[in-house]
Amino acid sequence: MIDVKHVLNGVRSVVLDLDGTLYDKRGLARRMLLRLWWCLPLLTIDRMARGRCWRWLVGTSWYRRVYMPLMVSLIGRTCKPRSEVLALVEECRKRQIPMAVYSDYPFVREKLQVLGISDSLFAVCIDSPALGRKKPSREAAERVLEMLRANPETTLFVGDRDDTDGETARLVGAHFLKI
Repeated sequence: MIDVKHVLNGVRSVVLDLDGTLYDKRGLARRMLLRLWWCLPLLTIDRMARGRCWRWLVGTSWYRRVYMPLMVSLIGRTCKPRSEVLALVEECRKRQIPMAVYSDYPFVREKLQVLGISDSLFAVCIDSPALGRKKPSREAAERVLEMLRANPETTLFVGDRDDTDGETARLVGAHFLKI
């Protein structure tokens, strides 16, 4: 369990990752595959193409009209928000610490909604595609900090992955808390 009051000492802004941080995403990939079994040949082709096909698929209407709405639906039916992160969000709200949700994937507000978390708690809700770069990216993180009007030295990035969320924080000189 996170000692929320200790973690927030000296923090004036917080940037939260969404997938895997605000909710536990274990088993979500398996549930997605069970519903999208018909696209397995595409994933096999993508592995042979070293990710080039997936980048193309992400830019298609299939991704926005089928894949992501299915993911949002499954999150709403099978995932619960992490209580320790909700406690952190609540303490930030009480202290009037501005917060941002910065996700690598789109449909940020829709995911928050199905998790029962109001997007009005956050000054910024943004995803990497809108910023033009996936994590870790100094430029994208600086843009998030700019939108939040935050100083990196007093900002806490919270995420579930050190290689993406942690590295993003380090690139801009911010603090990082791994969930």
